[in-house]
Amino acid sequence: MSLVQKIVLNPASSGSYVLPVNSSAPFLVACQATANNVIFWINKSGANYTLSYCVAASAASPGTVTIYIFGYVIPQPLPKWGIAIWNAVGQCIITNETKVMTPPVGFGTVGSPTDIGYLIDKTVAGKFAVIPRVMGIAAGVIHDGGATRPWTSPIDTLCYYNGATSRISAGQRLAADGSIQNLSYSNSRDLIYAIDVSRY
Repeated sequence: MSLVQKIVLNPASSGSYVLPVNSSAPFLVACQATANNVIFWINKSGANYTLSYCVAASAASPGTVTIYIFGYVIPQPLPKWGIAIWNAVGQCIITNETKVMTPPVGFGTVGSPTDIGYLIDKTVAGKFAVIPRVMGIAAGVIHDGGATRPWTSPIDTLCYYNGATSRISAGQRLAADGSIQNLSYSNSRDLIYAIDVSRY
């Protein structure tokens, strides 16, 4: 896979962005923000994929949001000069201008009770972007004026880049109402995957 598009947004508040991707071909999305605790998630409606973002459980500004879209681009556009490699059927598959995706890095410790799923919280040197995914669920019961109803919130991945280091972690999408009771958490117990995007 190689970089297809880099998108930079400067939203004033939480929001969403329809991804310019072809749903019939494999693609991968990675995100980062310049504000802390900005979580990312992706929804699919028909053939459209939408990336949403917000500061976990708040309405604060997410700062600058950068989206990296990777995919298979075959044939590759030919450079004016340089190196080009073709496959057996005559398609250009890579050139000296192709920005090949660096392999995703898994963060967390498999089998750990404290460093897995939504409990992962790592700060690492360099410029990383997180691959959005759900890391757990928060659930409870709201008692409001005699009415009782269930409440849930996904716990999504986040990546905060401050210009030197990247914080890779997870955050709760929605704030729990003050009247919530029996709040509990379910952990996906998965690693969080992120990509070193310093070369893009």
